[in-house]
Amino acid sequence: MSSAQYNEGYNGGHEGVTFLTNEEKAASKKRVVVVTGVFLALLVIAAVAGFLIWYFIGHHDTMENATLSEKRKSAVRVFSGQMELSGVQYLDTLEDPTSRDFEDMANTLEDTLAQTLKQDPILDKFFKKSVISAFSEGVKAYYWTEFEIPAGDLELLPEVSEERVMEVLHSQLRHHAKQSLQQLTITDVTVSFTDSRMARNPRANECFHRLEAEASVQTFESPGFPEKYPPQARCQWQIRAPKDTAIFIKFPFFHVEDDCSNDFVFIYDSLSPDDTQAITKQCGQRPPTNQLEVVSSSNILLINLISDSSMQRPGFKGEFLVIPVTTAQTCGGSFTDSSGTFSSPHFPSFYPPAIDCKWTISVPKGLQVRLTFTMFRMKEPGVDMRVCHKDYVEVMGVK
Repeated sequence: MSSAQYNEGYNGGHEGVTFLTNEEKAASKKRVVVVTGVFLALLVIAAVAGFLIWYFIGHHDTMENATLSEKRKSAVRVFSGQMELSGVQYLDTLEDPTSRDFEDMANTLEDTLAQTLKQDPILDKFFKKSVISAFSEGVKAYYWTEFEIPAGDLELLPEVSEERVMEVLHSQLRHHAKQSLQQLTITDVTVSFTDSRMARNPRANECFHRLEAEASVQTFESPGFPEKYPPQARCQWQIRAPKDTAIFIKFPFFHVEDDCSNDFVFIYDSLSPDDTQAITKQCGQRPPTNQLEVVSSSNILLINLISDSSMQRPGFKGEFLVIPVTTAQTCGGSFTDSSGTFSSPHFPSFYPPAIDCKWTISVPKGLQVRLTFTMFRMKEPGVDMRVCHKDYVEVMGVK
């Protein structure tokens, strides 16, 4: 089809027709495309300019006027520990969280903890729940309690402290226990700040396992092993052994993400994730020639696996069995020979918590002692070695 251009007054006023060449037609189309492109570009620039004006002026003013509670998230504080009980007979059924005996005593103690903590106005405001996680001979009850501080009250977060919880429980718990527990008496209680991810309810059965150690080797594995453990894993294993024995555990295979702030295995010399009873926190990969080994100081042990949302690894395979108990309080000794060796309890496995070992070395007058550590590893993650406020070896007054 041809294109035509109409002009008035052409050749004495008569209507004229001029046919466009192919080059002129292409130029006309090009002008239309250019004009359309410029128009669309102006629209885009206007939209971008409008957004930038809103973001840096209107949106900024909105954020400035927003309350702190709109900008921050709520915080969770968890504390755990153990209570020593008297006036009650220990029953094997208390080791089973599905039993009636466990449920009855756990419910009573949980109510007592709640009533006690609510006596404090700050703790009452943020109290969420208390959970009894286990019982053991003694009689001991292991617990954790949770507080949730809304975003608008985060300025009060420092008030929800380990010291405050300890003070309230020590001053009020026995009084409330007498009112609700009848013959049962709470004689002592401990409190320790706890990673909220390790607070597990044994009655919920969410990746919670109970294991009984025997003289023969038994095994357990992380979920998904040997492929990979799942993201956001929160798993716990309670291991028990007969009275007056200890538990030996090793990991023939251990491969967890390298960053301990994301994925890790935490082992406790307790049935509660109590920092004062922590044995070790491990991540990364262990070669078969350097297997992770742990020995408990009594007949209980707690293992936790925590993972985040990325970088899952194969996990672990563990082996455990009963061994004769070693009383850590009897460690140490005296040496008078010209040479000798000594080691920390359970070496090369991890030593138990809360020990105080003393070795005295004496040699004849005129001689000196040369002390060599062929293997030395005591540093915990996040501990300042210049202070050594937790575990340390002291030689001649120097840590």
